[in-house]
Amino acid sequence: MQDFFTINFGHLLTIVAFLVGGVAFAYTIKGDVGRLGDRMKPVEDELIRLREVVVALARQEERINAMDARMLAHGKRFDEISAIVMRGMGNAREGRS
Repeated sequence: MQDFFTINFGHLLTIVAFLVGGVAFAYTIKGDVGRLGDRMKPVEDELIRLREVVVALARQEERINAMDARMLAHGKRFDEISAIVMRGMGNAREGRS
């Protein structure tokens, strides 16, 4: 039982090695996180630009859809007027007014 509580130089060396390894790990991770933040800044800037482009494309698509609806409405009116004119021309040929 006395051998269980005995601490020798090897045990102390192991404990110190674990502590030094833990501190080195924490320091290394801290540096990696800082560098990762520096590397992510250009990516964030590109994502901001990409978001602006996507918003502009969505606006353009809405404009195109509105223009398409207006053109279809004009085409429908043109067809109606054309039908009226053609009926009028047919009536004029037959001598009706």
